[in-house]
Amino acid sequence: MMEQKVALVTGASRGIGRTVALGLIEDGFRVALVARSAEHLQAVASEIAELKLYPDSQILLFPIDITERDAVQKVVAEIYSIWGRIDLFFNNAGAWTEGTLDVSIDEFDRIFSINLKAGFYFLQAVVPIMKQQGFGQIVNLVCITAKGAEPDWGVYSASKYAFFGLTEAIHFDLIKHGIKVTAICPSWVNTNMAQQAATPYQSYEMIQKEDILNTIRWLLKMSPKAAIKEVVIDCLSEYIEGT
Repeated sequence: MMEQKVALVTGASRGIGRTVALGLIEDGFRVALVARSAEHLQAVASEIAELKLYPDSQILLFPIDITERDAVQKVVAEIYSIWGRIDLFFNNAGAWTEGTLDVSIDEFDRIFSINLKAGFYFLQAVVPIMKQQGFGQIVNLVCITAKGAEPDWGVYSASKYAFFGLTEAIHFDLIKHGIKVTAICPSWVNTNMAQQAATPYQSYEMIQKEDILNTIRWLLKMSPKAAIKEVVIDCLSEYIEGT
C-alpha cells in the first residue's frame, strides 16, 4: 500500500490556504495546517471532519507566530517526526499594507517579517528534509506585484519582489536535488485580503481561490522531469471592459 503523501500549508485557517488545505485532504494528503489563530484552525479542522472522506485522513494543527524562527523549526521537526516525510510545502501566509515611504518602520518590519522572513524560516527547515528524501514540491504564493510594483503599495510590492527573488534562486539551486520550486503570482484573488486592499471588483469578477488549488494540482501532475519556475495568473477583469 502506497504511503500517504504529506503537505504543509501555512496561512491555512482562511482564504487561499484553507481552500488548498481542504482540497489536498480531498486528494488524499495528510495535511499539517499552520496559522496564527487556534480558533480559526479548529474551525477548518471541523470542516475537514465533516467531509468524512476516508478513515485514514489525518491533519495536524499548529497555531503559531510564523515570524518566530524557533517555533517554525519545532513545527517542521514535529511534522517529520510524526509522518516521516514532507512531499508538498505550500508557503502561503502573507500580509498586505498600503503605502511606500510613508509606512512606519514597525509596519515595514511587520510586512517583511511575514512576507519574506517567515517563508525563509520554513524553507530552512523543510528543504533539508526534502533533500534527504530526494524529492519534494515547494509552492510559494507570491503576487503579481512581484512582476511589477503597484503605486502606493511600495512596501508590499518590495516584500513580494524579494520573495520572488528568493523563490527563483532556490528553484535553480534545488533542481539538482529533485526538488521542484514554483512561484504562483496571481492578480486579484477573491479573498479577505483583496477586500482589505479595496479591490475594484466584485467577488465573481476575480480569480477564485479554487484556481490556486487547481494550479497546485496541475503542478503535482507534472512528469518528474518537468519543473515550473513560475505561474502568472492574470485577472481578466483588469483587461476586459464590462466584465
